[in-house]
Amino acid sequence: MDTPAPPLWTLANREPGDPALDDGRRSLTWAELDAETNAFGHGLLAHGLEPGDHVSVVARNHVEYLVAIIGAQRAGLVVTPVKTGWTPSEVGYLLRDAESRAVVTDVASARVAAAEAGVALVDLENDYAEWISEQSSDPHPYERHGWRLSYTSGTTGRPKGVVRADSGETPFSQAFITSSLFAGALEIPRDGVHLVVSRLFHGAPLTFALAALGAGTPLFIMERWDAATAVDHLANGAASTIMVPTMFRQMLALPEEVRARLPVPSLATVIHGGEPCPIGLKQRMIDWLGPIFVEYFGVSEGGMTLASTEEWQARPGTVGQIHTAAAIVILDDDGNEVPPRTEGGVYFRTTGTAFQYKGDPEKTASAFRGNAFTAGDIGWVDADGYLFLSGRRADVIVSAGVNVYPAEIETELEAVPGVADLCVVGAPDDEKGEVPIAVVVVADGSDADAVIAAMQARAAEHVAGYKRPVRYLVDDVLPRDDTGKLLRRQVRDRMWGDDSPFAAPSR
Repeated sequence: MDTPAPPLWTLANREPGDPALDDGRRSLTWAELDAETNAFGHGLLAHGLEPGDHVSVVARNHVEYLVAIIGAQRAGLVVTPVKTGWTPSEVGYLLRDAESRAVVTDVASARVAAAEAGVALVDLENDYAEWISEQSSDPHPYERHGWRLSYTSGTTGRPKGVVRADSGETPFSQAFITSSLFAGALEIPRDGVHLVVSRLFHGAPLTFALAALGAGTPLFIMERWDAATAVDHLANGAASTIMVPTMFRQMLALPEEVRARLPVPSLATVIHGGEPCPIGLKQRMIDWLGPIFVEYFGVSEGGMTLASTEEWQARPGTVGQIHTAAAIVILDDDGNEVPPRTEGGVYFRTTGTAFQYKGDPEKTASAFRGNAFTAGDIGWVDADGYLFLSGRRADVIVSAGVNVYPAEIETELEAVPGVADLCVVGAPDDEKGEVPIAVVVVADGSDADAVIAAMQARAAEHVAGYKRPVRYLVDDVLPRDDTGKLLRRQVRDRMWGDDSPFAAPSR
């Protein structure tokens, strides 16, 4: 007979009636969260799914999002978070690639994609309360090994699932307990609310929220980011949160009377990462809120660094020392390790727990040098092993903390008649850090205005809003080397001039 999994409040060392989740429209105690996640898992199984099957979650920041993520894993399912801003065709690709048998959503595009794919649908907006009430809240077997299949993109532009070697090896209940150790490393206080301000389909906010929950820290989930609202929550007792530098800029731009509400003694930790943070910007935040910042640099593939405020102040610009993986190594183009303070590719050396990109052995092989892997970032370490980033893959645009891959955009826009050559790069933006810009060479005999209008129309139909170029620039020619390879970095550097957030090591 299967051993039932223990209730969540036991795993988190909380009382059943203690608060667990709140989004302003709905709140759950630990007992209610335990019952609803069990019921959610049973509801997915009632749709014909079996342990080991895949389910995708395309939903807004509500309590039900985490109910779905936890419930699916408690039932032994593999769950994939999907961006809400994607078009039906983009969602459809991921459903096929992840082999999802069900979609959990409150987003119209995902409903369309689910119908086209012919998979089961759990609609969080329509009849959810009735559906969840009809399911059993009995505990699932302890041995259920549900896990999360995260997707990342690469230079091909198509998102790829990251399957770690240990995925599905640990029962969910045990993984939930283990996550509390990560919360400690992030300095998330147990006695205080963790404020979720970013979209939960992003890897770090979701991972950190689950870590906080595993440690017994209740969550308040903001549906969408708003700087003034975030200040209000932080001033009213939230103890920790995770942000991206774009949010720092918006908070610092608030009226003085709003900013004057902070700092407060209850605010203990602000975690940040997701995009490069200029030294001056971070120092302004420290001057305002105090030495409460924990910076991270991480990749979906499994490597992460952490830097406390004290470490950062001693080495301004560092993203910290290794936290996961065995070590950071900096390699040259031939795979040789370089001395400290020398630029090269940033690699995480593993101790045997590797990963693979789902269905793409070539991409997997290209990421590794022996037992070390890279996500394509460029950087250097000092003599004490602190990592500094001096660049990244020239094609990646980080807009408001979200990775945008030009190849996806270019694939769509190159199909427009009259486009002879095309390059999408990131250009500086005061609010978002950088935004996509399309530089196009118009074919002889074509009208530039008409071509750009056609590109805009195609982007509106086929490209998610946050990926669409905000400007289209016409040029006579794009820089290419002797083999015809596009010199994308030269195009990007023209946009940035001397304002790049990356810096080479000083000698």
